[in-house]
Amino acid sequence: MTTLEPQDFIKDGESESFEFKSSFNTETIETLVAFANTKGGTVFVGINNKGVISGVSLNTESVQQWVNEIKSKTSPSLIPDFDIKEVENKSIVLLSIPEYPVKPVSVRGKYYKRVGNSNHLMSTAEVTDLYMRTMQYSWDAYPYPGKTIEDLDMDKIERFANRINEKGRLRISGTPVEIISKMNLVKDGNPTNGAMLLFAKTPLMYDIHAGRLKTSDVILDDRIIRNTLYEAVEETMKYSKHSVNPVLF
Repeated sequence: MTTLEPQDFIKDGESESFEFKSSFNTETIETLVAFANTKGGTVFVGINNKGVISGVSLNTESVQQWVNEIKSKTSPSLIPDFDIKEVENKSIVLLSIPEYPVKPVSVRGKYYKRVGNSNHLMSTAEVTDLYMRTMQYSWDAYPYPGKTIEDLDMDKIERFANRINEKGRLRISGTPVEIISKMNLVKDGNPTNGAMLLFAKTPLMYDIHAGRLKTSDVILDDRIIRNTLYEAVEETMKYSKHSVNPVLF
């Protein structure tokens, strides 16, 4: 669900991240692809390009059918968030997509990017360049959805910095927030996936399954280690040092 209100954006017109469509069509999907390849954005379906609210007729399956069509016609498949607003007794559908981590995204083999308030078909050189840049920008560098700096454990960050400093290979100083900023674990003021994996207050649902073997097919004991990545590695190393024939899953 989105907190955007259509009437707040009509007066400003279309932009790099907002577009109006009187109805859902192929151009709507092209715009979502362009948003995904740029900085993300929202399509307001039920408003024409002059900002006039026309509304759309909906039944119980309409929007889900749109989402399914978007998913089937895009590669990698896009699944936008949607919200339905009632404005002037007319239904407006908001389709929102963030910047996609794996780019470029296409619709039926064509690639678009958002420039100003319009979509531009990308050239072969632009497609290649975007692909190469994406491959150098890993998943862990993207913001973790719905989380803020408050979701990070400042003590964990300080312990990590102290451990690094003790090793003497490099020096990390500053407040916890300054430290993770220097490590490029903050993007647009929010923690990245990497920051959450390393320093979340509540560990994410990832774990290491460690076991101690008597023979190649007989397990004496095993242990599930669930913690933030830095501490999980520490615990795993301690378990390995005190076990015979440890195995990690």
